[in-house]
Amino acid sequence: MKNFLASLQLQKDNPTLLMAQFQALSSQIPILYILLIINALAVAITHLKSAPLWLSLYIPLALSVVCFFRLCWWEIRGKENITAERAYRLMKVTISGAGILTVAFGSWSIALYQYGDASQQGQIAYFLVVTGISCIFCLMHLPMAAAMTTVITFSAMITTFMFSGNPVFVATAVSGLFLILPFLRVINSYFQNFVGLVQLTEELKKKQAEAEELNLVNSRNALHDQLTGLANRRSFFLSLEERLQKNPFSPPVLGIIDLDGFKPVNDVFGHAAGDLVLKETARRFTALVGEGGIVSRLGGDEFGIIFPSSMTHQAVADLGQALCAAVRDPIEIPDGSVRVFGSCGIVYPDLGEYTAEDLYEKADFALYQVKSKRSSGVEFFSAEHEKILTQRHLIELELQANDFAGELKLDYQPIVELKSGRVVAYEALARWDSARFGRISPTAFIPAAERTAVIGRMTRILFAQALEALAIMPRHLRLSFNLSARDICDHETSMALLAMITRSGVDPKRIEFEITETALLSDFDTADRVITMLRAAGISIALDDFGTGFSSLSHIHRLAFDKLKIDKGFVMNFDRDARCMNITRSVANLCQNLGIASVAEGVESEAIAEGLKAMGVRLAQGYYFSRPLPLELAIEYAGRCEAAASARDALSA
Repeated sequence: MKNFLASLQLQKDNPTLLMAQFQALSSQIPILYILLIINALAVAITHLKSAPLWLSLYIPLALSVVCFFRLCWWEIRGKENITAERAYRLMKVTISGAGILTVAFGSWSIALYQYGDASQQGQIAYFLVVTGISCIFCLMHLPMAAAMTTVITFSAMITTFMFSGNPVFVATAVSGLFLILPFLRVINSYFQNFVGLVQLTEELKKKQAEAEELNLVNSRNALHDQLTGLANRRSFFLSLEERLQKNPFSPPVLGIIDLDGFKPVNDVFGHAAGDLVLKETARRFTALVGEGGIVSRLGGDEFGIIFPSSMTHQAVADLGQALCAAVRDPIEIPDGSVRVFGSCGIVYPDLGEYTAEDLYEKADFALYQVKSKRSSGVEFFSAEHEKILTQRHLIELELQANDFAGELKLDYQPIVELKSGRVVAYEALARWDSARFGRISPTAFIPAAERTAVIGRMTRILFAQALEALAIMPRHLRLSFNLSARDICDHETSMALLAMITRSGVDPKRIEFEITETALLSDFDTADRVITMLRAAGISIALDDFGTGFSSLSHIHRLAFDKLKIDKGFVMNFDRDARCMNITRSVANLCQNLGIASVAEGVESEAIAEGLKAMGVRLAQGYYFSRPLPLELAIEYAGRCEAAASARDALSA
């Protein structure tokens, strides 16, 4: 019994349940009062002539007035500012009120029972049973009040009918005696089910909240870079497309910034240091751009900027310069501080219709232009760039649409030994004479072939011609062949090249593959494996354009190159710029110390050739010796050089 009563008590420490009880109860209480008023007045009216006026009219009228005011209070004030604490107080009052009203109406009906005939007494019985049970059901969400009403109502009914002398009423009283306990069990069972439902609802709400929080996190992760907190690439393009849809003919100003020198930070200090650089860069960019623009991390060390729409061309240029300058300030890392540099490509579009991809491509192309100048700074997309970009698209379409195999060929530039003047090798240089566009520069079609993923096929076509040329050339001559970044990082292409060498019968020792530092930067580990495999087959490897990258010494240390090719940018200014001369001398000394050959590119005068020879540079190529030649002319040139060298040897002897 104690546990039963405890289960019916209000749970003050469970605010969720209290609020659920009160909400359910507040919708039933008005019905309870309406039932009491209607049924009490109905009984009163039928007993006006058979019972004293104070009993038949005044008491039920007074009770009805009390019920009416309670009904009005519940409708007007009962649902205002409900908290768990206030709900607890109101339900305690309701329990007490239920007990008082049940006793009052029960006492009144018992007192009225002795008046009137059998029909009127039957009406009293109906009032006690039906009205009482109806009130009990209205109070089910407040089990203590419902249980109290049950006990009082059935007790009043049993007391009244048991001694009435009417066999029907006596039988009703006996039945009522056995109904008290089932009713109490029903009340308890209903309430426990209600409690379970509230708990289940609460658990579902918590799970829903957790799911919503997870969705929010997933949404944030889907649209934000987890390292820097900036918008990510997807969010960047969504923002760009949203602005284009909002103002189709007034496109936003877009910038792409790339960090020069970031990879060496990762290589030397580790990825943790690189992460610090990216986070600090993001912070500086965000502070400069402000709330009117959008800063995004597009991937790696590339950032996208949507400039504030109100900025003029000059203001955008100034902000672009400020962004590039911001990353030049030292960035603190655990091992000290590092510096990186920024290059920025910006598209300030004219009024008109653009797609997000159009704007990004233009800004990215402007970035490529400034990086190709090997200098940090800002470059705006221009009409000249538009012309180059249009040509690039046409070339890409031509590569994809037509069979270019018959239009590709190789020219051969002699590589000369400076001391003897003899030709020792040739560099095979790709040429494309398009039937549609005429002669297309390798600087245009090689990158296009890489972008359109036809570079592997192009490499195979050209290398097949190179092997045929080697079979014709004198056996002491070697051939240098350039591999693109995709080639050197593609195991399938390297295996195909080895198979072609085997089938051709050419000695692999006559072949030299040239690679650039850019190729190494794209995927060093794969490039390392491919280079090791090629060298194991007897093929020499040369590092092209040495000195223009960011980690050349690191690459030389980690990879066993057979030759370094000094970039023509240093060699061509050799006799005019002391710094170029010093760099060239340093590279020549480095090669001598490592026991590998050095090749100077871009030799255009006798003075440069003599200066290089004096420094210890062994091999050279350039227009001073010969332009790239067709195969037959290249072989003739080698013959003439050999004859001249032999004549000099004979004279000196």
